[in-house]
Amino acid sequence: MTTDVPDPPGRLERRLPPLTATVAVLGAAFGTVVLHRSPAALGGGLLAQLAATWILVRLRTRPYAGMAAVAVVASVLAVLPSPWQELLAAQAVPWVPLALAWATVRAIENSRTPAQLRLSGLIALAYVVGAGAHGPAAAMGAAAPILGGLCASLAKRLNLARHDRVAALGRERAAVARAARADERRRVAAEMHGTLGHLLTLLVLRANVLMVRTSDPAASEAAEQMSRLGNEGLAELRSLLDLLGGPRDDREPSPSLEALVSEARDAGQAVDLVQEGDQSTVPPAVARAVHGTVREGLTNARRHAPGAEVTVTVTVAEDAVEVVVRNGPAREPGSGPGTGRGLDGVRTRVALLGGSGEHAPTADGGYAVRATLPLRVRTSGTRRGPT
Repeated sequence: MTTDVPDPPGRLERRLPPLTATVAVLGAAFGTVVLHRSPAALGGGLLAQLAATWILVRLRTRPYAGMAAVAVVASVLAVLPSPWQELLAAQAVPWVPLALAWATVRAIENSRTPAQLRLSGLIALAYVVGAGAHGPAAAMGAAAPILGGLCASLAKRLNLARHDRVAALGRERAAVARAARADERRRVAAEMHGTLGHLLTLLVLRANVLMVRTSDPAASEAAEQMSRLGNEGLAELRSLLDLLGGPRDDREPSPSLEALVSEARDAGQAVDLVQEGDQSTVPPAVARAVHGTVREGLTNARRHAPGAEVTVTVTVAEDAVEVVVRNGPAREPGSGPGTGRGLDGVRTRVALLGGSGEHAPTADGGYAVRATLPLRVRTSGTRRGPT
């Protein structure tokens, strides 16, 4: 069986017991010094206030007991003929409103079951109704500290909720940042896999052919070293891809432009996709570069030309594929000038595959990103061995 334990008191609540006891003593001192009443006549009421304060402090797990003690003491001070009646009429008993407000906060914060909360509420209601027998003004005076305690408790809960919300937003931003870093690692891994892996594989294949076809021992040894270094480079690349979480299988399916355009449309972008030629003839490495070019073009349009219509055209010819991402003028203010790194990265990736890329404003106030990639990766400076 588990027992609910109230939360440890805060700094303000730790100061409330001595403060409440102090105002009780001040009330008695006021009656003695100002009203010239006998300390003995005021002593009973003071002891009752201190006893109710002790109950509030000690019985934290039963807040209804503290509410009952405060309500009973306040009612007795107001009903029994004593100097305390005169002090209450002169608003010289600050202990009553302070203790009532504290008991209300304690009832709301420390009630562990609905029954405890309802019982505290009934006690408070009975106290207000009893005070109302002396007139509406007395009822309002009795209800005011209870309502004040209720407002203080609600303010505390709202403050805690705000702090929890801020903490939740911080955790959400951290999660988004981690996801963005993971996506970036996967993107870099895919680009490295599609470009460097392909080029290193071609290098190893050419070196192996050279070893077989050359009759020069020095050339054969150099080709063997090239093949060995290329294989080591592929192994290092695979290890790096494992760290980045990227793909390793050259036979992985090419990325889908339809899915990329569909995601952009779901995000509210007006995109028209036009594909011409046999798309199945595009090698995976080139398809990934096409996908990256379209993705960067859509991202550029979304950032700098919100609301503009975008046309994506992919034309596959006999020996090359051309990609054009063109957007019209912006209909809404964009995010301001960018760094250009994304588009420069597209041009670099395209150049690694032997293609060319460019990006520039159009005559109608829009922007166009254009790339042309060969269907077969071209390598410069490659010498073929004798046949």
